[in-house]
Amino acid sequence: MGARARARSPDPAAAELTTPGGAVPGAVRRTATRIAERYGLVLALLVALAAFSAALPDIFPTLGNLRAMIDSQAIILLLAIAVTIPLRMGDFDLSIAGLMTASGCAVAQLTTHGISLEVAILAAVGLGLATGLINGFLIVKVGVDSFVTTLGMMTALAGLAFAFVNNRDVTNLPQDLLNLARNQILGFPNVVWIGWILVGVAWYVYERTPLGRYILFIGGSRESARLAGLRVDRLRMGGFLTCSTLCALTGVLLAGDVGQMDPSVASQFLLQPFAGVFLGATTIAVGRVNALGTVVALYLLVVGITGLQLFGADPWVSDVFNGVALVLAVAFARLAARANVSQ
Repeated sequence: MGARARARSPDPAAAELTTPGGAVPGAVRRTATRIAERYGLVLALLVALAAFSAALPDIFPTLGNLRAMIDSQAIILLLAIAVTIPLRMGDFDLSIAGLMTASGCAVAQLTTHGISLEVAILAAVGLGLATGLINGFLIVKVGVDSFVTTLGMMTALAGLAFAFVNNRDVTNLPQDLLNLARNQILGFPNVVWIGWILVGVAWYVYERTPLGRYILFIGGSRESARLAGLRVDRLRMGGFLTCSTLCALTGVLLAGDVGQMDPSVASQFLLQPFAGVFLGATTIAVGRVNALGTVVALYLLVVGITGLQLFGADPWVSDVFNGVALVLAVAFARLAARANVSQ
């Protein structure tokens, strides 16, 4: 009798499962919300691709246009991944574009005057290490604000770029330098593949290694990281050195990719990497600077700009688009970080 009664009695857990406002619908809603938060930017990229492809079927979805969009973001992607390193530790490095330009000008000048490519690359690496050491010393050891320090370094490096090339463009770069960036694999130049490889390495370090967790811990609270036994100053110094070295090598690839060096191009490469990084912090690993989100964000930006330009928008639209994207990205990244903390 008791067994039959128990068999006929509704299971409270089962009742909750079938109740419209029960556990399963609530769990589904929460899961759907998390998916929307994590992959909303990916969905926006797919929607933008589909919308522009439908509106401009003869020119937008062509293989040539898609390759052109990816190629156009190769250098920016390299800079963006480089700058994620100090940003994850709570530091800014605004010197990235100035260093890239100075490095590219130095390599262009050296190689056109008979210096071997290998020696020129070593000189670029040396410039990157020197910049990283100066940034790290002033910021980590002396305590100068990273924004102010690297802004000053950006200006100084932009001036050095003009000094390296005697205030003129450098053309007729050697073929081995051009091949370094332009040789293709499966239809994409080396500079694109190097960027993708760097994204993979950054993702692995950030998400799968103790070093990635240490860097994130430092960015959250340096004092707590010190109390936990982390060598905060050494890690921050290493972050600036790594970022600067990557930017210097990006300058080498820029020279080879473009085929010449203009010492005034630094300002053209400053905003886009930061816009991509901050917008990327709103997806994949929400509230955190991350490698995969940065890629998605940069490709979303270039799809939007390219689509508008193919519709006949004026060239100034790209600057407005990137500037607005940067402001919105910082705002959304801050809101996402607060939401994560509150949870």
